[in-house]
Amino acid sequence: MLTDGLVQQGHQVSNPSLFAPCPQLPVINISEAQKQTMLHLNYSDTIHNTLDLSRYPFAAECQTPPYIAFIGRMAPETGPQFAIAIALHAGLPLKMAGKIHPSEQEFFDHQIKPHIDGQRIQYLGDVNHAQKADLLAKAAVTVFPIIWDKPFGLVMLESMACGTPVIGMNCGVIPEVIADGKSGFICSTINEFVKKISAALQLNRADCRHHVETLFHPTLMVSQYEQAIGLVLSSQNNLHTFQRHQS
Repeated sequence: MLTDGLVQQGHQVSNPSLFAPCPQLPVINISEAQKQTMLHLNYSDTIHNTLDLSRYPFAAECQTPPYIAFIGRMAPETGPQFAIAIALHAGLPLKMAGKIHPSEQEFFDHQIKPHIDGQRIQYLGDVNHAQKADLLAKAAVTVFPIIWDKPFGLVMLESMACGTPVIGMNCGVIPEVIADGKSGFICSTINEFVKKISAALQLNRADCRHHVETLFHPTLMVSQYEQAIGLVLSSQNNLHTFQRHQS
């Protein structure tokens, strides 16, 4: 499991100053969405993140009665407030999990906490891996109503690996991860989320797992990195590519 410190450092790759000393350094981005945030970089390939599928047991059926799952930081841009609205309008219980950063405590206290009743809306706190996998596997559908250009979202892969379809907002990496109409749905409004809940319940959960196994398998990612690195090293301009910029 990544520590908070490592995750924070990983997020710093979006800082343009990090690449300033070596402007020609080849960069492998984790999504086309990430590339759009820093078009000036020397991108060599796009290789999506993946996960250890053995840690996410497949569930052929969801729990009865069904519920909606949401996992993410309790922050405005991740959309827990929208997940609540979706669940209430769809008439299904919502189970949420995720951290509350000190800077986002006020948002949680005012926008999220008043809706938590332990029945229709449940907040499970910052769950561990086993609890997260169980929450996702038993869910009827996972909602991912983010409102920022997220470069990737492992929760979507984790959910689909368990067999649970994902309904996500049409922004950031979401269209690259969800197979619309097969492993979930891509929406542009909260009303669309609500309308797609019933359709998501009819999707084949095995197709969700297969989608991850086919396009986001660890062996595929390793092969892609080997090929990308090989191309860079075999380039006739590789010495120039790695030359440090002289200011």
